[in-house]
Amino acid sequence: MALKLAVQTQFGVPAPEAYARITNFFGTKDQIQVQVAIYYNEDARHGNMATVKENAHYIGMEDLKGDLIPAIYEVLKTYSDYAGAEDC
Repeated sequence: MALKLAVQTQFGVPAPEAYARITNFFGTKDQIQVQVAIYYNEDARHGNMATVKENAHYIGMEDLKGDLIPAIYEVLKTYSDYAGAEDC
């Protein structure tokens, strides 16, 4: 599971089909920290290329409904960094 979205890389280059994937999460009974790696596109991810951006977010456990990983992606889609993101 991952998200497809349009982002600007750290160098200002547009990545219209960027591929965002959760790489790690950990937390407590109250919240989790989620680390997300964003690649230029899905081929870059599968080709083990470097990320164009990396994000970390804190999510309250009360915001997660259902299966954990899909629920994290649903919460991420509500953040401005992932506006317009689609499941892929």
